[in-house]
Amino acid sequence: MEFRQLEAFVAIARLGSFRAASMRLNATQPAISARIAALEGEFGVDLFNRGSRPTRLTPAGFRLLDQAEKMLDLATEMRRAGSDQVGQRVRRVRIGIPSALVQRWASTLIGEVYREFPCIQVELHIDRSIILKQLLLNGEIDFILAIGPIADPELVSAPVARYGYQWVIGKRLSSRLTVNSLSDIFSVPVLTYGKSSAVYGQLFDFLKTQGLADFQLSGSNSTDAILRLVADGMAVGFVMSIAISDSPNAFSFEILDLPTSSIPDVEYFACRRRDDTESAAQFLFDHATTVLTP
Repeated sequence: MEFRQLEAFVAIARLGSFRAASMRLNATQPAISARIAALEGEFGVDLFNRGSRPTRLTPAGFRLLDQAEKMLDLATEMRRAGSDQVGQRVRRVRIGIPSALVQRWASTLIGEVYREFPCIQVELHIDRSIILKQLLLNGEIDFILAIGPIADPELVSAPVARYGYQWVIGKRLSSRLTVNSLSDIFSVPVLTYGKSSAVYGQLFDFLKTQGLADFQLSGSNSTDAILRLVADGMAVGFVMSIAISDSPNAFSFEILDLPTSSIPDVEYFACRRRDDTESAAQFLFDHATTVLTP
Protein backbone atom coordinates (compact mmCIF):
# COMPACT_ATOMS: atom_id res chain seq x y z
CA MET A 1 0.00 0.00 0.00
CA GLU A 2 1.40 3.38 -1.04
CA PHE A 3 0.32 6.89 -0.11
CA ARG A 4 -0.20 7.82 -3.74
CA GLN A 5 -2.77 5.02 -3.94
CA LEU A 6 -4.57 6.48 -0.93
CA GLU A 7 -4.36 9.96 -2.50
CA ALA A 8 -5.99 8.67 -5.67
CA PHE A 9 -8.68 6.84 -3.68
CA VAL A 10 -9.61 9.92 -1.63
CA ALA A 11 -9.49 12.22 -4.66
CA ILE A 12 -11.93 10.03 -6.62
CA ALA A 13 -14.23 9.75 -3.59
CA ARG A 14 -14.28 13.54 -3.19
CA LEU A 15 -14.42 14.56 -6.85
CA GLY A 16 -16.66 11.80 -8.18
CA SER A 17 -14.61 10.65 -11.17
CA PHE A 18 -11.29 9.10 -12.16
CA ARG A 19 -10.77 11.88 -14.73
CA ALA A 20 -11.19 14.68 -12.17
CA ALA A 21 -8.85 12.89 -9.77
CA SER A 22 -6.18 12.51 -12.48
CA MET A 23 -6.34 16.26 -13.18
CA ARG A 24 -6.16 17.14 -9.48
CA LEU A 25 -3.17 14.87 -8.92
CA ASN A 26 -1.45 15.78 -12.20
CA ALA A 27 -1.38 12.15 -13.32
CA THR A 28 -2.76 10.24 -16.29
CA GLN A 29 -6.11 8.50 -15.92
CA PRO A 30 -4.55 5.05 -16.56
CA ALA A 31 -2.07 5.76 -13.75
CA ILE A 32 -4.92 6.62 -11.38
CA SER A 33 -6.82 3.49 -12.44
CA ALA A 34 -3.71 1.38 -11.81
CA ARG A 35 -3.31 2.82 -8.31
CA ILE A 36 -6.92 1.99 -7.44
CA ALA A 37 -6.63 -1.49 -8.95
CA ALA A 38 -3.53 -2.12 -6.80
CA LEU A 39 -5.32 -0.87 -3.68
CA GLU A 40 -8.37 -3.02 -4.40
CA GLY A 41 -6.09 -5.99 -4.96
CA GLU A 42 -4.39 -5.33 -1.62
CA PHE A 43 -7.68 -5.34 0.29
CA GLY A 44 -9.52 -7.84 -1.90
CA VAL A 45 -12.59 -5.64 -2.36
CA ASP A 46 -14.06 -3.28 -4.94
CA LEU A 47 -13.85 0.28 -3.63
CA PHE A 48 -15.91 2.02 -6.33
CA ASN A 49 -19.07 1.29 -8.29
CA ARG A 50 -17.65 2.09 -11.72
CA GLY A 51 -21.02 1.84 -13.43
CA SER A 52 -22.41 4.91 -11.66
CA ARG A 53 -22.05 8.57 -12.65
CA PRO A 54 -20.62 10.19 -10.66
CA THR A 55 -18.35 7.37 -9.49
CA ARG A 56 -19.62 6.22 -6.10
CA LEU A 57 -18.02 4.33 -3.25
CA THR A 58 -19.06 0.77 -2.48
CA PRO A 59 -19.89 -0.07 1.16
CA ALA A 60 -16.32 -1.34 1.52
CA GLY A 61 -15.04 1.94 0.05
CA PHE A 62 -16.99 3.96 2.61
CA ARG A 63 -15.44 1.89 5.40
CA LEU A 64 -11.94 2.61 4.11
CA LEU A 65 -12.44 6.30 3.35
CA ASP A 66 -12.21 7.51 6.94
CA GLN A 67 -8.96 5.61 7.56
CA ALA A 68 -7.46 6.85 4.30
CA GLU A 69 -8.35 10.48 5.06
CA LYS A 70 -6.77 10.19 8.52
CA MET A 71 -3.54 8.82 7.06
CA LEU A 72 -3.38 11.59 4.45
CA ASP A 73 -4.13 14.25 7.07
CA LEU A 74 -1.26 12.91 9.17
CA ALA A 75 1.02 13.12 6.15
CA THR A 76 -0.03 16.74 5.60
CA GLU A 77 0.72 17.55 9.24
CA MET A 78 4.14 16.00 8.84
CA ARG A 79 4.95 18.10 5.77
CA ARG A 80 3.73 21.28 7.45
CA ALA A 81 5.77 20.66 10.57
CA GLY A 82 8.80 19.64 8.57
CA SER A 83 8.78 22.79 6.43
CA ASP A 84 10.03 24.79 9.43
CA GLN A 85 12.96 22.48 10.09
CA VAL A 86 15.40 23.60 7.41
CA GLY A 87 18.54 21.55 7.20
CA GLN A 88 17.25 18.72 9.36
CA ARG A 89 18.23 15.32 8.01
CA VAL A 90 15.26 13.48 6.54
CA ARG A 91 15.06 10.02 8.05
CA ARG A 92 13.21 6.91 6.97
CA VAL A 93 11.55 4.10 8.85
CA ARG A 94 10.29 0.91 7.23
CA ILE A 95 7.38 -0.78 9.02
CA GLY A 96 6.22 -4.34 8.39
CA ILE A 97 2.69 -5.49 9.30
CA PRO A 98 0.79 -8.69 8.42
CA SER A 99 -2.32 -8.07 6.33
CA ALA A 100 -4.61 -9.18 9.17
CA LEU A 101 -3.42 -6.26 11.33
CA VAL A 102 -3.35 -3.46 8.75
CA GLN A 103 -6.82 -2.11 9.49
CA ARG A 104 -6.25 -2.26 13.25
CA TRP A 105 -2.71 -0.92 13.64
CA ALA A 106 -1.27 0.72 10.50
CA SER A 107 -2.73 4.20 10.93
CA THR A 108 -1.99 4.17 14.68
CA LEU A 109 1.69 3.35 14.24
CA ILE A 110 2.22 5.67 11.27
CA GLY A 111 0.42 8.53 13.01
CA GLU A 112 2.54 8.21 16.15
CA VAL A 113 5.83 8.07 14.28
CA TYR A 114 4.87 11.18 12.28
CA ARG A 115 4.08 13.06 15.47
CA GLU A 116 7.40 12.12 17.02
CA PHE A 117 9.50 12.59 13.86
CA PRO A 118 7.76 15.18 11.64
CA CYS A 119 10.29 14.95 8.78
CA ILE A 120 10.48 11.18 8.60
CA GLN A 121 9.68 9.12 5.52
CA VAL A 122 7.52 6.07 6.24
CA GLU A 123 7.42 2.90 4.15
CA LEU A 124 4.73 0.32 4.91
CA HIS A 125 5.37 -3.33 4.00
CA ILE A 126 2.46 -5.81 4.19
CA ASP A 127 3.34 -9.50 4.15
CA ARG A 128 3.29 -12.75 6.09
CA SER A 129 5.01 -12.82 9.47
CA ILE A 130 7.69 -15.27 8.28
CA ILE A 131 8.61 -12.96 5.39
CA LEU A 132 8.62 -9.86 7.59
CA LYS A 133 10.99 -11.55 10.04
CA GLN A 134 13.43 -12.35 7.25
CA LEU A 135 13.25 -8.82 5.86
CA LEU A 136 13.98 -7.49 9.33
CA LEU A 137 16.99 -9.77 9.75
CA ASN A 138 18.24 -8.73 6.29
CA GLY A 139 18.05 -5.06 7.24
CA GLU A 140 15.38 -4.38 4.60
CA ILE A 141 12.84 -3.13 7.14
CA ASP A 142 13.26 -1.64 10.62
CA PHE A 143 10.28 -2.66 12.74
CA ILE A 144 7.62 -5.35 12.48
CA LEU A 145 4.55 -6.77 14.12
CA ALA A 146 4.65 -10.52 13.63
CA ILE A 147 3.37 -13.80 15.02
CA GLY A 148 5.65 -15.06 17.80
CA PRO A 149 7.28 -15.95 19.96
CA ILE A 150 10.36 -14.69 18.15
CA ALA A 151 13.58 -16.21 19.44
CA ASP A 152 16.60 -14.85 17.59
CA PRO A 153 19.74 -13.37 19.20
CA GLU A 154 19.84 -10.63 16.56
CA LEU A 155 16.33 -9.41 17.38
CA VAL A 156 14.57 -7.77 20.32
CA SER A 157 10.90 -8.69 20.68
CA ALA A 158 8.02 -8.30 23.12
CA PRO A 159 4.35 -9.43 23.05
CA VAL A 160 1.79 -6.75 22.18
CA ALA A 161 -1.53 -8.45 21.36
CA ARG A 162 -3.32 -11.80 21.42
CA TYR A 163 -6.29 -12.78 19.25
CA GLY A 164 -8.57 -15.79 19.02
CA TYR A 165 -10.11 -17.44 15.98
CA GLN A 166 -13.68 -17.65 14.75
CA TRP A 167 -15.66 -19.60 12.20
CA VAL A 168 -17.21 -17.27 9.62
CA ILE A 169 -19.64 -17.71 6.75
CA GLY A 170 -20.78 -15.28 4.08
CA LYS A 171 -24.41 -14.24 4.09
CA ARG A 172 -24.73 -15.45 0.50
CA LEU A 173 -23.89 -18.97 1.63
CA SER A 174 -25.70 -18.88 4.97
CA SER A 175 -28.96 -18.18 3.16
CA ARG A 176 -28.83 -21.68 1.66
CA LEU A 177 -26.72 -23.62 4.19
CA THR A 178 -27.94 -24.26 7.73
CA VAL A 179 -25.06 -24.80 10.13
CA ASN A 180 -25.69 -26.34 13.54
CA SER A 181 -22.52 -28.40 13.92
CA LEU A 182 -19.11 -28.93 12.36
CA SER A 183 -20.40 -31.69 10.13
CA ASP A 184 -22.78 -29.22 8.45
CA ILE A 185 -20.01 -27.09 6.95
CA PHE A 186 -18.15 -29.80 5.07
CA SER A 187 -20.35 -29.77 2.03
CA VAL A 188 -18.28 -26.70 1.05
CA PRO A 189 -14.54 -25.95 1.24
CA VAL A 190 -13.10 -24.64 4.50
CA LEU A 191 -10.45 -21.94 4.24
CA THR A 192 -7.87 -20.96 6.83
CA TYR A 193 -4.28 -19.75 6.82
CA GLY A 194 -1.53 -21.39 4.75
CA LYS A 195 -0.34 -24.96 5.22
CA SER A 196 2.92 -23.73 6.74
CA SER A 197 1.04 -21.88 9.51
CA ALA A 198 0.57 -23.32 12.98
CA VAL A 199 -3.20 -22.85 12.87
CA TYR A 200 -3.57 -24.95 9.71
CA GLY A 201 -1.97 -27.98 11.39
CA GLN A 202 -3.88 -27.42 14.62
CA LEU A 203 -7.20 -27.14 12.82
CA PHE A 204 -6.46 -30.16 10.63
CA ASP A 205 -5.67 -32.32 13.68
CA PHE A 206 -8.72 -31.04 15.57
CA LEU A 207 -11.10 -31.88 12.71
CA LYS A 208 -9.63 -35.37 12.46
CA THR A 209 -10.33 -35.94 16.16
CA GLN A 210 -13.96 -35.01 15.49
CA GLY A 211 -14.26 -37.94 13.07
CA LEU A 212 -14.60 -35.66 10.04
CA ALA A 213 -12.40 -37.58 7.66
CA ASP A 214 -13.75 -36.12 4.41
CA PHE A 215 -13.39 -32.42 5.12
CA GLN A 216 -12.02 -30.06 2.44
CA LEU A 217 -9.48 -27.89 4.28
CA SER A 218 -7.53 -25.42 2.17
CA GLY A 219 -5.01 -22.76 3.11
CA SER A 220 -4.10 -19.28 1.89
CA ASN A 221 -1.35 -16.89 2.92
CA SER A 222 -3.68 -13.93 2.33
CA THR A 223 -6.29 -13.02 4.93
CA ASP A 224 -7.93 -10.70 2.40
CA ALA A 225 -8.21 -13.54 -0.13
CA ILE A 226 -9.80 -15.87 2.43
CA LEU A 227 -12.38 -13.30 3.45
CA ARG A 228 -13.14 -12.33 -0.14
CA LEU A 229 -13.93 -15.96 -0.99
CA VAL A 230 -16.03 -16.31 2.16
CA ALA A 231 -17.94 -13.11 1.37
CA ASP A 232 -18.61 -14.42 -2.15
CA GLY A 233 -20.13 -17.61 -0.70
CA MET A 234 -17.36 -19.87 -2.00
CA ALA A 235 -16.21 -21.26 1.37
CA VAL A 236 -16.48 -21.20 5.15
CA GLY A 237 -13.55 -19.51 6.88
CA PHE A 238 -11.58 -20.04 10.07
CA VAL A 239 -9.64 -16.83 10.72
CA MET A 240 -8.62 -14.42 13.46
CA SER A 241 -11.53 -12.58 15.04
CA ILE A 242 -10.11 -9.11 14.34
CA ALA A 243 -9.66 -9.95 10.67
CA ILE A 244 -13.42 -10.38 10.49
CA SER A 245 -14.42 -7.32 12.52
CA ASP A 246 -11.88 -5.05 10.78
CA SER A 247 -12.63 -6.27 7.25
CA PRO A 248 -14.22 -3.78 4.82
CA ASN A 249 -16.60 -6.67 4.07
CA ALA A 250 -17.62 -7.19 7.72
CA PHE A 251 -21.27 -6.53 6.87
CA SER A 252 -21.17 -9.57 4.55
CA PHE A 253 -20.30 -12.10 7.27
CA GLU A 254 -22.00 -14.11 9.99
CA ILE A 255 -20.09 -15.66 12.89
CA LEU A 256 -20.77 -19.37 13.35
CA ASP A 257 -21.19 -20.78 16.86
CA LEU A 258 -18.80 -23.68 16.36
CA PRO A 259 -15.94 -24.99 18.53
CA THR A 260 -12.73 -22.92 18.62
CA SER A 261 -11.36 -23.52 22.12
CA SER A 262 -9.01 -26.30 21.01
CA ILE A 263 -7.09 -23.86 18.77
CA PRO A 264 -4.67 -21.65 20.78
CA ASP A 265 -4.89 -17.89 20.38
CA VAL A 266 -2.32 -16.27 18.11
CA GLU A 267 0.10 -13.87 19.79
CA TYR A 268 1.73 -10.94 18.00
CA PHE A 269 5.07 -9.45 18.93
CA ALA A 270 6.72 -6.11 18.25
CA CYS A 271 10.23 -6.67 16.96
CA ARG A 272 13.34 -4.71 15.92
CA ARG A 273 16.98 -5.52 15.27
CA ARG A 274 19.16 -5.51 18.36
CA ASP A 275 21.91 -3.51 16.63
CA ASP A 276 19.52 -0.87 15.22
CA THR A 277 20.51 2.49 16.68
CA GLU A 278 17.88 4.48 14.76
CA SER A 279 15.58 6.22 17.22
CA ALA A 280 12.49 5.72 15.04
CA ALA A 281 12.66 1.92 15.28
CA GLN A 282 13.21 2.14 19.03
CA PHE A 283 10.31 4.58 19.37
CA LEU A 284 7.96 2.26 17.47
CA PHE A 285 9.04 -0.68 19.59
CA ASP A 286 8.51 1.24 22.84
CA HIS A 287 5.17 2.61 21.66
CA ALA A 288 3.89 -0.77 20.54
CA THR A 289 4.86 -2.54 23.76
CA THR A 290 3.34 0.11 26.03
CA VAL A 291 0.32 1.43 24.12
CA LEU A 292 -1.06 -1.23 21.77
CA THR A 293 -3.83 -3.36 23.18
CA PRO A 294 -5.87 -6.12 21.52
